[in-house]
Amino acid sequence: MKNEKDLNPNKKWCQLNKKEQIIVSTMLRDLYIRFVVENNRKPNRDEKQFIVATVYLKTEEEDIFIPANQINKYFQSKIPNYDKSIEKLGF
Repeated sequence: MKNEKDLNPNKKWCQLNKKEQIIVSTMLRDLYIRFVVENNRKPNRDEKQFIVATVYLKTEEEDIFIPANQINKYFQSKIPNYDKSIEKLGF
C-alpha cells in the first residue's frame, strides 16, 4: 500500500519518483510524436490540451498522482525537444 506522501494529489513533477517520471514523459512524447506523424503538422493549443488530458487519465490508471497542470507545465517545456526528435526522424 502506498504511504500518505505518495497519495498527495498536489505533487510537483520533481516529487514523482524516477520510474513515474519516465512513464509520464514517455506517454507525452509518444502521443505528441504520433500526432505530428499522423497529421503532418504540430498540434494546436486544444490538441495539446487533449494530449495532456489523455496522459492525465492514464496516470490515474497507473496510480501516479500528479495534477494536470504539472503535466502540462512539463509537456510545454519539452515540446522543443520533441520537435527536434521529429526533425531527426525526417518528418
